[in-house]
Amino acid sequence: MGGEDCDALRLDYAQTTDQLRGITDVRFKLLAIVPTIAGAAVAFLSRGRPAAELLAVGLLGLAATLGIVVYEVRNTQLYDYALRRAKELEARLGAPSIRGGDAPGGVFTERPGRDVRVFGLALAGHERGLALVYGAALAGWSYLVAWGALRALDVGSAQKIGGIIGIVAGLLALFELLRIEPGS
Repeated sequence: MGGEDCDALRLDYAQTTDQLRGITDVRFKLLAIVPTIAGAAVAFLSRGRPAAELLAVGLLGLAATLGIVVYEVRNTQLYDYALRRAKELEARLGAPSIRGGDAPGGVFTERPGRDVRVFGLALAGHERGLALVYGAALAGWSYLVAWGALRALDVGSAQKIGGIIGIVAGLLALFELLRIEPGS
């Protein structure tokens, strides 16, 4: 491989790994902010707020979180693409393997497999963690929206029913996000 070709591959690899770092950075920031805001809103509004306030804040939070989930699903696709590209570039650059032998190596090529199970049940993976976090946040917002709507309609036990609706919505979101998991 010529010097210019190798330089182009190195530049491509640097840009690809920068994209991976950028997506990871955004992901961590969102994972810190989204559940914190959802949890704080649920805690603050659970102290007997008016139905209109529950609905307004709940709908705003629900819409914003759904937007972030859509954004995150797309970022996961971009991350998986960049990861595949980084592995291919490592092979083309001839990155050595720390395992020895003739097989290509590199940080991305030799990433550990997904063989760790949390509580002996679920395989550990980024997308599963994201699904849990966003499912919980969506459950909280759905709870506030359902509680506010039921309270506005003077339904008895509005808060308890809203809680059940929130749990169901969170579980539906969790299962949907797990269903569409690209599985990098």
